[in-house]
Amino acid sequence: MAEKNTVEVVIDGKIYQLSGNATEGYMHEVASYLNQKVLDFKKMVANYNKLDDNLKALLLEINICDDLFHEQDKTRKFEREKDEAERECYSLKHDLVNYQMKLENNIKELADTQKRLAELEAKLAARDARDNALTGDDKVTSITTGARKKN
Repeated sequence: MAEKNTVEVVIDGKIYQLSGNATEGYMHEVASYLNQKVLDFKKMVANYNKLDDNLKALLLEINICDDLFHEQDKTRKFEREKDEAERECYSLKHDLVNYQMKLENNIKELADTQKRLAELEAKLAARDARDNALTGDDKVTSITTGARKKN
């Protein structure tokens, strides 16, 4: 079980002791937030100090609820954006897998085509060699002979 902390804080000029499982720093942060809210009211509401303590507390509670609701709206918006981003990421991963499969198929098809091309080039070279042998292109086409006359 977490250690219980107790800390003295000043809220609206009064000293209070806060106790809880939260850290002292967190409890000071909460007190600071409340003090800022009270300061905001003092600036916005004429004669704030003359209002009944219950009314002051109610105004503070309503405004804290308002802050909470705004933060909840932001959280819901971020969650929707996160869900949308996750869906888009899943879709992109799906597309990536499809492109990888297409790429692998294209690479295989290219290898098969290169193999077929090599076979055809070999056949063509063999055919050219055979044709050259039959037409005699590789043979001596003329022979020069001369008879010598005896004098």
